[in-house]
Amino acid sequence: MCEQQRCSTAFFTKCRCPGECAMIVPTPRLILLSALVALPACAVIPLLPKAAEAAVLVIALGTVVAAADAALGMRPPRALSIEAPAFVRLTERRAGAIHVVIGNALPHPLTVRIALVLPDGITSSERLAPVQAPAGRSSVDYAITGTTRGTRLLEQARIESRSLLGLWHVRTALALTCELRVYPDLRDRATAALFQRARAAGGRLTRQFGKGREFDRLRQFVPGDSIEDVHWKATAKRGVPVVKLFRLEHSQQVYVALDCSRLSALESRLDGYVDAALHLALCAEQQGDRFGLILFSDRVHRVVEARRGSPHFRLCRDAVYNAKPRGVNPDFAEVCDSLQRKLTRRSLIVFLTCLDDTFLAESFERDITIMARRHLLLVHLMRAAETKPMFSGDTPENLDGAYFALASQLHWNRIRRLQIALQNRGVRLSMLDPARAKEQVAAAYLDVKRRQLL
Repeated sequence: MCEQQRCSTAFFTKCRCPGECAMIVPTPRLILLSALVALPACAVIPLLPKAAEAAVLVIALGTVVAAADAALGMRPPRALSIEAPAFVRLTERRAGAIHVVIGNALPHPLTVRIALVLPDGITSSERLAPVQAPAGRSSVDYAITGTTRGTRLLEQARIESRSLLGLWHVRTALALTCELRVYPDLRDRATAALFQRARAAGGRLTRQFGKGREFDRLRQFVPGDSIEDVHWKATAKRGVPVVKLFRLEHSQQVYVALDCSRLSALESRLDGYVDAALHLALCAEQQGDRFGLILFSDRVHRVVEARRGSPHFRLCRDAVYNAKPRGVNPDFAEVCDSLQRKLTRRSLIVFLTCLDDTFLAESFERDITIMARRHLLLVHLMRAAETKPMFSGDTPENLDGAYFALASQLHWNRIRRLQIALQNRGVRLSMLDPARAKEQVAAAYLDVKRRQLL
């Protein structure tokens, strides 16, 4: 028994000394034999004094046999070893598995049960996995499910085997080193629609605004062409009027600025922002644009330069899936100054942030002005449950409900004033529905593309 942690009798708890801790648990067979042999023998001693010696001998013999079986049963777990991959990728709320390799140093097979001591955020449908471990090395897939995105460490496994006579379960703890990476789930209907080649039923073509800004080719002037499109150098060289033709821009730069400050922890907003950012990355890839990522709180923590391709998407996913809220306020002045230096080319920057605090909203309005002169900015706020007009819902039933509705109206008015102030500076602010954040962020980006605002 482990002397450092006597409470380790729980099979799924973590032991402080894996590899050294071993414990024995009586099996139903031992309990049944004790009930059939030991209890009658104990009852015989006061009733039949002449048979007392025989009863004591039976009890002593049974005790010796159980002790010997326990001592011999300690050997098989020590001959077993468990290995796991260095890391395992999982999808949030999707079933996965860990490929576990079992080593048996004994010359004969063993029937064992395996349990992994799973960290928080990881669950399993089968806590105990019965395995037939032959001599040598064998493998088994242990089913697990990640319930929370991020990185988790699997550090320990428990293994259980039966003694020679089957009177005891012998359990021991073995050390593991495995990193469980739980990524956001992008297998929903909204993301799957990005990869559909056929146009959805009922869909229709929409007219593109403008004429494009990317040069395509030259052609001879025809009546109706605008005089501003005339290429004067080519006209002078050829001796006939020549005009420039343009096409819609491609390979534009799109950045998502993800707020990881303290307010992002409210109502799991950061989880919704991470899902929306990865969804927008796939949408930008479909549109032929380059996608980049910015993580910030009181400073810029990481900038992933805008690129294209599947390897770049995996890089962005690895950079954002483990994002955690930090207990600090965002410093928008520092963030805007840093991005002004790093992003020299005009880009679309999508801010996923929280401006519930009045001071933070004023700071954002003040510090974003200079940045809006070079870049096109979209700001998305996750709609809180209390942010709504006073008379948009049910009528308050009591005085407390009326005060709550009034507070919601005041918060709505403040967001509306901020929206108008930012709009005067060329910055578009919108409120996201938590259930439809992905679609709304992607729709705002596609509207920018359609209107050629960038």
